[in-house]
Amino acid sequence: MVTISSDGSSVTTSDDFTRLATQYNAVSFINSPAKSAAGSNTQPACPAKSDTFLASTALPPTPVNNVCDCLEKNAFSCVFSNTSSKNTSPVIGELLNYACSQLGTLGGSCLPIGADGAAGTYGPFSVCDPATKLSYALSEYYELSNRQAAACSFSGNATVLSTAPASAQAADAAASSCASASPAGTQVPTDPTPTSPSTQGAASAGATQTSGSNNNGTKNNGAASFVDARGALITMAASVIGLGGGMFVLLY
Repeated sequence: MVTISSDGSSVTTSDDFTRLATQYNAVSFINSPAKSAAGSNTQPACPAKSDTFLASTALPPTPVNNVCDCLEKNAFSCVFSNTSSKNTSPVIGELLNYACSQLGTLGGSCLPIGADGAAGTYGPFSVCDPATKLSYALSEYYELSNRQAAACSFSGNATVLSTAPASAQAADAAASSCASASPAGTQVPTDPTPTSPSTQGAASAGATQTSGSNNNGTKNNGAASFVDARGALITMAASVIGLGGGMFVLLY
């Protein structure tokens, strides 16, 4: 099927090689199962809200760090300061409940930092960490109490910031500006578009493949070319057997 030069630098194909390549190109591959048989690539829908499944289908907003950072840098006047304890979660939880209950008596609210998974309502700052939420509640209480010193104590767990906004109105404006950067909802990824598997056609016949000298006059490795030629022929011969069987002759 091929003739390899004595120095192993070139391979010359025969008519049999050309005919074999022609047969390869004439092969029609079986497309089974068909692409249409795979069905649609869709995700199951969430169950409807019920007495046994209280979760809302409205997902919380995607957390955005710069929203919470904006609050800490621009809107707070009274912040949580007891960070010396290794486990501040119990303290933060108790103070947050207390501060929010006191805000209600002053006409304030913790809704901006609250979240209700059953109702599907989420405040613009509901994605912030507990300490940031607590500082929001402490600042609101401090501002609604006309910035009285005792309103930012909470048993020594809070302190007034030296960089506090100039007024309650300035603090509210800063918080509103930070809230405008909060996403409206969760960004849900869409299903990827399925792609058809690519197929490769058979190699076309070539008359002569020669591995000659390079630009500087040095010959290429003839042994490597010889091995590559043998590998290509063995691969083609094995393909012939797989397509239906037959005899083949490998000429060295």
